Amino acid sequence: MPAGTSRSTTALGFEFGTFIDRFERLEEALQIVSGMLRGDRPTLDGRWYAVRDAINSPAPVGRIPVMIGVAGERKTLRMAAQYADDSNLICPIDDIPRKLEVLDAHCAKLGRDRSELTVTYQTSVAIAPTREQAIREADEAVARIPEMAARRPTIICGDPDDVAAAYERMMATGVDGVTVNLPTNCHVEGRVRLLGQTLANPALALNALSWREHLPRKRCKCQRTR
Repeated sequence: MPAGTSRSTTALGFEFGTFIDRFERLEEALQIVSGMLRGDRPTLDGRWYAVRDAINSPAPVGRIPVMIGVAGERKTLRMAAQYADDSNLICPIDDIPRKLEVLDAHCAKLGRDRSELTVTYQTSVAIAPTREQAIREADEAVARIPEMAARRPTIICGDPDDVAAAYERMMATGVDGVTVNLPTNCHVEGRVRLLGQTLANPALALNALSWREHLPRKRCKCQRTR
């Protein structure tokens, strides 16, 4: 569950609001949605939302996990510790150890068993049989979709060996797994398969892997495996 972006909320006709407004809305929504997903009937008289004995019927067949994408240490990591089943870190890789320490501290303060929370790290990849192909396909995507230029520096580009090495480094930081999206070349025949084969290497120990295949200008397909 995100706090939202200006572009996404404006496109849907919602007021974007201030930074504080968005996080207040997010936390109130978490209190309502989390309870309804767990079979409770939450009541809340908040600043933004008000519900009384909210019902989710028919109830989910199984447990639907709540994932919160987090970057901030004071607000979103605390929300993840309090409400989430999965916390997806969004930060430079060198910041991961500190984020995990902060999350541990929030869990301890809230009385939450830290082992109940899965922590993943958000990544973007452009993989191809050769490093040159991967770089070219990523650059071609930016040329087609200029909005992607801001993300280009964070995209892991390379052949299977390059990509495997990058994920080995990530897993060594202490996260439980990763979320993976292929925003630039997942539409190219064989690229999703190649990435799957690369990350399926047992040496990577990706025991909490989430997949997001973002098809440019098309509907996103999502599949979560654990």
